[in-house]
Amino acid sequence: MSAPEVSETVRLLAEQAGLGKALKLFPEGVKNAVERGLKPIGDPPKGHMPTASPAPVFNPGAFEGEK
Repeated sequence: MSAPEVSETVRLLAEQAGLGKALKLFPEGVKNAVERGLKPIGDPPKGHMPTASPAPVFNPGAFEGEK
């Protein structure tokens, strides 16, 4: 019985999460978990866009007065 093929995306996400060994031992389970984790939880509330915007970067220099 051969191991199922795992996409490069699944392999990369598993490695980044520290699940490289789990991927080797249980490739189908890790693949299914990654696919479930990539799905949205639900529809966004009315009036909100389905895409998220990145958080603004805090710049402490913007609060300092001119010198």
